[in-house]
Amino acid sequence: MSGIWRKLAQLIPGLAGAASMAATPPPAEVSYGDTEAEQLWQKTYDAREQFYEKTIGTFPQDILKLSHMSGVWPGGGLFTLEADKLGKNLWVYTTFGLSNPDMPTSVALTQASSEKDAQGRLASTEVRLEKREPATAPPGAAGYGYEFMVVTREQAQWPLWLLQWACNAEILNDVGFLQRVDKYQGLTVEKIQVGADPHDFVNLLIAHAHAPLPTGIDLPAGHMEVLVATVITEEEMNWSMQNGRDALLARLLSAGVGQVSDRKRASSVTGSR
Repeated sequence: MSGIWRKLAQLIPGLAGAASMAATPPPAEVSYGDTEAEQLWQKTYDAREQFYEKTIGTFPQDILKLSHMSGVWPGGGLFTLEADKLGKNLWVYTTFGLSNPDMPTSVALTQASSEKDAQGRLASTEVRLEKREPATAPPGAAGYGYEFMVVTREQAQWPLWLLQWACNAEILNDVGFLQRVDKYQGLTVEKIQVGADPHDFVNLLIAHAHAPLPTGIDLPAGHMEVLVATVITEEEMNWSMQNGRDALLARLLSAGVGQVSDRKRASSVTGSR
């Protein structure tokens, strides 16, 4: 694993996973005023919501906010959708707001601290912010130019840990997932922690979404791609290093695995788990 990915693999949701997220009703919080920029923000939000409902399923009532990013990623968060438009017993866990027109962020998180209650739940978070030069987005992109998804056949907390890792990497560390996926025909990342147990980790293939998943849309603020993180086995990880990440994705698609994450499935390369 290269230096940057080794560093980013250590960016485990430090304010610690799902405990650092708060459920917040989305529409009321993101109602903006009458300026041109505010109207564009709201139109982009609404168009993306309609796209999700058309291609994935009913939009949920609550958005999971990453509390340590309240001043860095305004209006952004995570959603869990029952993906009845994609198939039976499928769930989509997704970022919602990386393609907002006020992204890439122009604010840096310089310090954060948190306190937990007696049950270990996040009770309060204090952050310090400063201005920064925004990261460079692809030409014509809405925000960072993409939203990040995980697709499963189960309701679970681990995909939310994974999404929080991705948000930390992009928003706080300018990793540029979309540009890297385009440059390297996908990305593989080893041992991303997805739970409170430090031994609970997954290996990932990150690639552009392929049908039947939604692949992208032109929003009022620009174009939005969909990137999907798929859990892969160690054998598949090693195989991709010799054969390419695009070849691994093709193998998963032809094997019927597609871009659905199943942490218990057999390897498409060796048949082992």
